[in-house]
Amino acid sequence: MRDGFVRSGVPADRIEAVPNGVDKDWFQPEGERFELETAKSFKLLFVGGTTPRRGIDLLLSAHLRAFSASDDVCLVIKDMGVGSFYKGQTSQELIRRCQRLAGGPEIVYLDGSLTARELAGLYRACDALVHPYRGEGFGLPIAEAMASALPVIVTDHGAARDFCHARTAYLIPARATGRAARERVVSSLLWRHAADAANERLARIVERPIRR
Repeated sequence: MRDGFVRSGVPADRIEAVPNGVDKDWFQPEGERFELETAKSFKLLFVGGTTPRRGIDLLLSAHLRAFSASDDVCLVIKDMGVGSFYKGQTSQELIRRCQRLAGGPEIVYLDGSLTARELAGLYRACDALVHPYRGEGFGLPIAEAMASALPVIVTDHGAARDFCHARTAYLIPARATGRAARERVVSSLLWRHAADAANERLARIVERPIRR
């Protein structure tokens, strides 16, 4: 973000990046664990607003491709800001549809408020944090998970690279997002798709009676 300001013309000597911080006494490996409604022994965790910017669609797609109901794996999603700062922007409906898929892997969805104690316990109750963000300001859940001694799987680009590297995190190549973007365009945004939509619209218009 600092570099973006500099590229936009703000003098570099006027900008100082100040990071967020983690309470090491709350977020640590020892302590109570949050009770989750799952019998699966391995739990992947996502914490944050379930917006496209944070790659929730990429995470759900990867989870559905990699696992099934027979696998001993559960994805735990702790949504943030559902009724406040992300109201109307989160992916509850997409998550609910994924939960209802026959034979699909287990997904536990939490959208209620948690105390600091409960959130710390949630990190301890899981085995790894997955945060495949497209854009992030800092990535506080990533740092909190790391302080809780969880392995983290994060995008190899952007904010989290300030404190995530090959020794401290599993890095997802950022070009994976580029491939996904290409697949999205090729599947539905070629000129032939536009032509098909226009032809379909014209055909419907021709069938309508003329209005005088």
